[in-house]
Amino acid sequence: MLYWLIVYTGGVGPDDDSFEALLDRYLDFPSDPNPEMVGVVIDWIEDDPRVGVQHIASHGVSKEEVEEVLLQIPPYVEAKRSPEHPERTLFWGATRRDRWLFVVCEDWTVEGTRHLRPITAFEPDEGEEYWRRR
Repeated sequence: MLYWLIVYTGGVGPDDDSFEALLDRYLDFPSDPNPEMVGVVIDWIEDDPRVGVQHIASHGVSKEEVEEVLLQIPPYVEAKRSPEHPERTLFWGATRRDRWLFVVCEDWTVEGTRHLRPITAFEPDEGEEYWRRR
């Protein structure tokens, strides 16, 4: 296992740019993968503005943020099957920068491998209340 040790030796003050840079570098390190999601394949739809990457981007969400919610261990994540569309799984989780997203994926298994196809993702105005109502 690889461990990172960063020692900050500068002074801390209100305009301490080096401390801010250090904090940014810390937040950019990869996080641990969620052991329950090992081997999951994410099948992205790249060329359809109605679903997938383009649609998600129209909500101001990146592919990387969706993958963080789906594959990494954020501070908190929940998943449940959609009551209206049983072939879809709904995810509620945080990115590494603590942005809470609602993610909808088609979800299926082929020969023991789980596949997720992100359909949409967004940050609901109602926050967790939106998730609880779903």
